[in-house]
Amino acid sequence: MKFVYPAFLWALLALAIPVIIHLFNFRKYKTLYFSSLKFIQYVDQQTRSTQKLKHLLVLLARLFALTSLIFAFAQPFTPLKNNANGGGKPLMAIYIDNSFSMSAKGTEGELLSEAIEMARKLIKKVPIETRILLNTNKMDGVEQRLLTKVAALQELDKITPTAIVRKLDDVINWQKEFIENQHLTIQRIGIRQFIFLSDFQKQSAHFSNLKNDNTNYYYPIALRPQKTSNCFIDSVWFESPIRKINENNTLFIRIGNSGNEALQNIELHCVVDRSKRDVFIAIPANGKVTTSINYSDLSSGFKKGKITLNDAQLFWDDDFYFSYSINETMHVLIVNGENASPTVERVFNVEPFYKTSQINQSACTLDAIKKADLIVLNGLNEIPSGFSENLTSFSKSGGTLAFFPGEKINKAEWNSCLKKLNLPVLGTLNNGGTKIKKLFYEDPFFKGMFEKEKETLNFPAISNYYQVNSAGSALKLIQLQNSSPLFLRSSGMQQSFLFTSCLTPNFGTFTTNALYPSILLRIAEMSQRKSPNNLIIGKDASFPVFSTYNSSEPIHLVKDKIDLIPSIKDNGFNFDVSINGLQALELLDAGNYVLKNDKNLGYLSLNYDRSESQTSCLTVPEIKIGLKNQGIEHIITSEITNGQSNTTIELEKPYEYWKLFIILALLFLVTEILLLKLWKN
Repeated sequence: MKFVYPAFLWALLALAIPVIIHLFNFRKYKTLYFSSLKFIQYVDQQTRSTQKLKHLLVLLARLFALTSLIFAFAQPFTPLKNNANGGGKPLMAIYIDNSFSMSAKGTEGELLSEAIEMARKLIKKVPIETRILLNTNKMDGVEQRLLTKVAALQELDKITPTAIVRKLDDVINWQKEFIENQHLTIQRIGIRQFIFLSDFQKQSAHFSNLKNDNTNYYYPIALRPQKTSNCFIDSVWFESPIRKINENNTLFIRIGNSGNEALQNIELHCVVDRSKRDVFIAIPANGKVTTSINYSDLSSGFKKGKITLNDAQLFWDDDFYFSYSINETMHVLIVNGENASPTVERVFNVEPFYKTSQINQSACTLDAIKKADLIVLNGLNEIPSGFSENLTSFSKSGGTLAFFPGEKINKAEWNSCLKKLNLPVLGTLNNGGTKIKKLFYEDPFFKGMFEKEKETLNFPAISNYYQVNSAGSALKLIQLQNSSPLFLRSSGMQQSFLFTSCLTPNFGTFTTNALYPSILLRIAEMSQRKSPNNLIIGKDASFPVFSTYNSSEPIHLVKDKIDLIPSIKDNGFNFDVSINGLQALELLDAGNYVLKNDKNLGYLSLNYDRSESQTSCLTVPEIKIGLKNQGIEHIITSEITNGQSNTTIELEKPYEYWKLFIILALLFLVTEILLLKLWKN
């Protein structure tokens, strides 16, 4: 037997008080005067033994009543089997999964509503002294506290759906770490029971980070929807990264179906700026299909779009938001070196869209670099370390670099810079002379550049070029006859281009061929610094904006009634708008937001995570096996398929004796009263 409040047992010392009173009461004598003592002696001999018995029984009744009352306050109980945390208050840790997948329809409403009501029933059953840890996917400081029954029941009414998705092992470890800290520093905690109310989506029901546990009790309660199928918009993207006024845009939309039945005539409603389209599609069972729409932008500026899908089951993934901008001009900075070619500027001056400025390498400043979208390094032989650092920072901020080397480069300086940009290093100068052999048409760089892909084009001759032993992660765009690359681009987020020959006539006739201006203009087309079309709430942390702003004016994210001032990080070449942190997750929802301070800086489009759109859940045996494999012994699984009101879940409970001792205290008190009232001397 153990006690919830063992300190109350010190009150047993108070049992000495009625004993002392009783003994002093026995020593009180009353003198009576009679002419003869024979009768008194006879009566005293007859009643003395009866009186002693009565007083002894009254004393015992008082002692037993007081003892029972003290034991009732100490709350004795028999702990659960193998429980090593006796001697403290019992604790119930309840996790309610409030991710969007719990908005699926169950028998008695949404699964989240059923989970809340089931938690309410379980809380009402626990003893009054039980402490409750109630948490959802928020897992913040507000939820990290122990509650009474009354407080826990009140907190249940505040639970709402959230875009946050948590892994189950992270939830359990978070709970156990907090409980153990409370046990060691604040108050002793005894019996610990962990209850999990969730649909146990496979993508989030992870157990791999759990540790052995043979003392605590685990109650996974799986809630099941009426229908497991779901139709959702998976992703949206443009065919080409280049968008111009009055030119065709092809927008691709991928739609998924997690159900076992094929869907027909699913309507997609698309709104992009002033263009509206309706598309009807068929989606195979447990599959995905991609469709597209075509439209043209009639003006420059910021554009926003929304794709809507009609679905009857889950709704958070039926809308997809995106945005982009069409610039009126683009800034190209040409940094000229010793072997600069004048043809570079002439090519860009053909298009009024490109605002070109030239500068000598020695005069190139950081301010000039910040204003550019594309920097063309034209015939440079030297790339000093300071200049190299500025170029690297420019590239990381979303700018594009195009390297056209000089005739006698400093290989150490060049290769140091190229390595930072994930471009291959340049080797020895090859002056054997060769021709272009192949263009890699499959690369997006060449998409739409030629009407037909021909292998017999009139390619120019290359007299001299720098040898590249290995392209590494860089992608070949043009290859020479000896398989050496002539033109490459970097892979990954940072975009840079490398031409392995000089543009001067001494190195070949490349600048006289029609391929040359086409490549330069395509580099420029792909170099427009663009913010992402959309971000995922809870996954993406920041949104880059390529615009100057007044730091004295705070930037706002505005949509309908939402007006959030996010944190801003100035990177020198651009600034990042933070959408990270619990505050942003709580305040922001999916939609197109206006980003502004004293002027409009663009749109920021947010979408919910699609990881739970594939409604695949663990079965009850899979849940139990997953926990067992991690060394968790005491597991009692349940499943709610017909509504929480029709489901009874019994928790393992310790045997408590405090009620029994209350009854005993009352019985002994009644016994004392009866002895005093009915037992006449």
